[in-house]
Amino acid sequence: MKKFLLTAALGLLAISSMMARTDKNTYEPVGDYKLVNDWIISRVHTGELAYNALPFANNYARRATIYNGEVLIAQTCSPLYTYQINDTTTGMQCVIFRYSVEDGTALDPVLLTLNGEPYGSSAQSSLLANNIGVDHFGHLWLAPFTTDAGRSFNLYQVNIETGELTSVGKLLKATTDEEVCARVDYIDVMGDITRKEAQCNVMGAGASSDLIYRWHADQGGQWEPGFDGTDYHIPITKFPFAGKDEVTNWGYAPFLKMCLGESDDDLYNGDLFWIDGFHSAPALYDVTGDMWDSFNNLEDDSLQPETGTNGITEFHLDGKNFMLYSISQYQNDGHGCQANIVELNADLEVSSMVKYWQIPADSLGKTSDGGNRIHSLEVIPSVDQDGNEYVTILTYKCQNGLGIYRMGKNVKPHEGGDPDYPVGDVNGDNKVDVEDVNAVINIILDLKTQKDYLGNADLNGDGKVDVEDVNAVINIILAI
Repeated sequence: MKKFLLTAALGLLAISSMMARTDKNTYEPVGDYKLVNDWIISRVHTGELAYNALPFANNYARRATIYNGEVLIAQTCSPLYTYQINDTTTGMQCVIFRYSVEDGTALDPVLLTLNGEPYGSSAQSSLLANNIGVDHFGHLWLAPFTTDAGRSFNLYQVNIETGELTSVGKLLKATTDEEVCARVDYIDVMGDITRKEAQCNVMGAGASSDLIYRWHADQGGQWEPGFDGTDYHIPITKFPFAGKDEVTNWGYAPFLKMCLGESDDDLYNGDLFWIDGFHSAPALYDVTGDMWDSFNNLEDDSLQPETGTNGITEFHLDGKNFMLYSISQYQNDGHGCQANIVELNADLEVSSMVKYWQIPADSLGKTSDGGNRIHSLEVIPSVDQDGNEYVTILTYKCQNGLGIYRMGKNVKPHEGGDPDYPVGDVNGDNKVDVEDVNAVINIILDLKTQKDYLGNADLNGDGKVDVEDVNAVINIILAI
């Protein structure tokens, strides 16, 4: 019986094409601003059973971004896509999973190639697709993780139609073997990676170190050291406290996010940037290494993010300044993998922070991502058909879920609301069949509760999931 169920459960892979739902939370307007959730796919809202069947529900799915109306999730290797390296070695190819920004529909994944060959490795630890993003001129880019022994890495432009990668330059971390290097998990890109229309700056923070890295290229120019023309990295001497503890490095997998300049001349300079580390509070620095501001200046402790979660970005709407930052990771009691939307004053001071909403209001999930730390947060300026400005917001946390929100003065929920799932559709594939019978039985065998799963597993409404619900699904199938 159990063996059959485990075999039959493989059919749940079809859930990857399920329809997305909204988070069903109420976000009260704040002043003139409203927030709506267009769709969400998460452990809390989709359910453990359905979420675990998704192709990106693993620790090798790293960062996510929005590109040309699609949510893209970079996976640094995938057991679903293998290739033969030689007679004895098989590699796992890097892949980008794609979902429609509008409604969460799953689109065909893109397998990455380099010089006509699969872009991947026989070693999962290579993490060749750790970073993905879009520069300020609409170019999709991708970059690997680099170890402390790594002296350089390639920054790639991605052709999303073919999956082909093209190097736009090798970025050096050091010029001599004697220089101390730090591991760099995540980078940020500002300007134009092709350097055809503007300059480009790339930055990253060294894991468990006091180092920050910077690379610069003028418009039409080549990559060079980003600090004083001679240095690729400089140390930071002042760190924010994390809670009551003083720290002397970022900790694991820190995330660095550059801020846009205030004028056309310095728009893509990246002179100011945030760093959010594993055991350090987010702090704002300049390119000399001086700390300008930090979350230590918050007076409201409820706005303080828990340690271990890394993700932050500024954005602007209707002339006002806002910030989106990760407030919690998976260990937080009662919450998990959430982000705060806050307003800042004209000087972007942390002490001025006013909370608008937390997204999602409940949680994406509370499952460990195996140490990735990163919480992908993207904000895209948008305009509706009537010319009203709003922003599209992506929140994504590996192993827990992703969702799309819209914020603005005139945003409204999409017409039609959530899709209608047929009664008895326990696994969420929009049909009722033997897979739903297996799903209910597996819920019973795993001693899971109804709220952990997509659909209404408690079909007879008696407050529990048992053999009576199995019979209920069978009766629905027989009556179809």
